[in-house]
Amino acid sequence: MWKRVKHLWRMSRQPHVSRADIVAGLRALDVSAGDLIQAHSSLSSFGYIEGGASAVVDALLESVAPGGTVMVPTFNHGAEEIFDLHASPSHNGAISETFRHRPEAVRSFHPTHAYAAIGPLAAELCANHLEAGTFTMDSPLGKLARRGGWLLLLGVGMNRCTAAHLGECMALSHCIGWGKQPRWVRDPQTGQVHSVRGDLWRSGDCLIEWDPLEKRIRERGLIADGRIGPCHVMRMRAQDVIDISFEMARELCPRCPTLPLAQ
Repeated sequence: MWKRVKHLWRMSRQPHVSRADIVAGLRALDVSAGDLIQAHSSLSSFGYIEGGASAVVDALLESVAPGGTVMVPTFNHGAEEIFDLHASPSHNGAISETFRHRPEAVRSFHPTHAYAAIGPLAAELCANHLEAGTFTMDSPLGKLARRGGWLLLLGVGMNRCTAAHLGECMALSHCIGWGKQPRWVRDPQTGQVHSVRGDLWRSGDCLIEWDPLEKRIRERGLIADGRIGPCHVMRMRAQDVIDISFEMARELCPRCPTLPLAQ
């Protein structure tokens, strides 16, 4: 009983944010009807949200309605021995996990970096992810970038901005073993388990990520900042992040000693 009272007291002292507050904050950042966005998010960054993670999902969808599409990462980062399209949870927070459970959500089929999307472009964005590769321009995020899509960082920093990896992939950065990691997936149609290939991650630090990348993007005036209650929000074009990370990879990777993890 005392724990419950203590929890309620803590909640009462946190900033309260509503769905309408979130929509208004996104509108102030020029998110509008018909937009294509990908959102990285932290539920706790908002303080107390009336309606919880579901209210954030509703606000994201409302902010681009009508005609817009929202995509979120639902990565498992290799935590699942066998990726199951429907059962494997998102390891990107409560908002992304709530989003992927929406009946209208479409999820891409990928062993470590699946996305979920809702909207007119959802099926197109999420199609053929396994065949395209994790971070190529034919991946869901690459398709979003080619269509002029936006990235929203809701209460998280640049270290959650997956688009940087697409620039590294374009530059064939030697610190990642592209397609060299064996993974397992469960076929959603037959239930059979198949071996597929994922990317082998780097063994050390990266000269691009994350402060140097953000600094260069900001120097070019390509990040818009806003606030929703206590939550800091950043908005930027996905293609801008990819282009600048590619540029930095071409500059910095040749002298970087970091290599892929040993298998």
